[in-house]
Amino acid sequence: MKNISLSQINKSMIALVDTKVDNQLYIHISETAKNLVGADYVKLCLVIKDRLKNSYCSDEVIKPYTLISNKNFTKLLSAQKILSLTQKDIQKLQVKKFPREIKSILVVPLFHSKEMLGTIFLYFLNERSKLTQNEYELLALYSHAVVLALNKAKLQEESHKALEIRDRFISLASHELRTPLTSIHGYIQLLHKRMKDKDTLESRWTNELYIESIRLTTLVKELLDVNRIKQGQFDFVFSEVPLQEVVTRALDRYRFTDSTHNFEFQCKLTNHESRVVGDFDKLVEMVSGLLGNAIKFSKPGEKITIVLRNDHGMLSLEVTDKGKGISKHDLNSIMNGFYKPEYASYIEGMGVGLMLAHHIIENHRGKLKIKSKENIGTAVTVSLPTIKQAN
Repeated sequence: MKNISLSQINKSMIALVDTKVDNQLYIHISETAKNLVGADYVKLCLVIKDRLKNSYCSDEVIKPYTLISNKNFTKLLSAQKILSLTQKDIQKLQVKKFPREIKSILVVPLFHSKEMLGTIFLYFLNERSKLTQNEYELLALYSHAVVLALNKAKLQEESHKALEIRDRFISLASHELRTPLTSIHGYIQLLHKRMKDKDTLESRWTNELYIESIRLTTLVKELLDVNRIKQGQFDFVFSEVPLQEVVTRALDRYRFTDSTHNFEFQCKLTNHESRVVGDFDKLVEMVSGLLGNAIKFSKPGEKITIVLRNDHGMLSLEVTDKGKGISKHDLNSIMNGFYKPEYASYIEGMGVGLMLAHHIIENHRGKLKIKSKENIGTAVTVSLPTIKQAN
């Protein structure tokens, strides 16, 4: 038998971690085991729905032959030890129609705790010598690496399925909510118009209802937008857009729904100078998302500064707050969508604002930068090309 080296095991373990979760993983597990011991054939059997089934076979010669259904073999396998079997051992197990050309088999069981994940069968055309203690330990080490790789594959598959179910639910829920919510918001809007100038308790109630209906409408719209992005249906209608007007529209929204924060808009450009090629509504949504985050993570009464200027030929929009800030760890994940830092779990929203903003900015050939320090504040900078650059 071929000598197994620790360096070979190390290389194999690194490769297992890097291999993507698909049939290539099963091929890699099997062929690596085959090469480690110099076997002629290899078969990988994995537990699928409580049954051990073929997942990979290196040659058609051994595909029909298996020890899986043999009760005597199953008892040996339950000991969770590497088995070295000769032709005589196979005959004792009373395995029918096993090919005579196979002189010996090495069986490597794959267990996670007491749960069996599968088995690697290594077939030899010649009688091979017994495993030395060193070879046994190194092969056992490799089997542990395989178990880790299979567990990783299982967890990733479960995670992928869970995300698919989540996205499907969000898509269905947001579509079903949109129609009744449109009617509810429409009637509340009519009530608000009739009662906004009256100084009564009912008028205040109606005002609160109107504000909350706007928030709920925005929430459902964000869910629909995330779904459209994932399906590649988030369309843009481009024209010449004054960014100054975009910011003013977004600020008007929040000045109405949020009177507890002090907004300071410093525009260092004229309406003409602030023009970009863009989708007006999508840009308003992007700026609204940035303002919404600044509001959520700031205390009532704190100042939120918005600065619009020309920065080396690019239009620069900076939104700065003095709120909780974002840790370095969270900065790497906040663009992924549906992500919220642990300390922000109680804050309203689903953590999709920055994901939507980033997608909109990218489709406008712009860039998004975030600078933040915990308990000091956050500065989000959006850079967009001017009309001349876009042309």
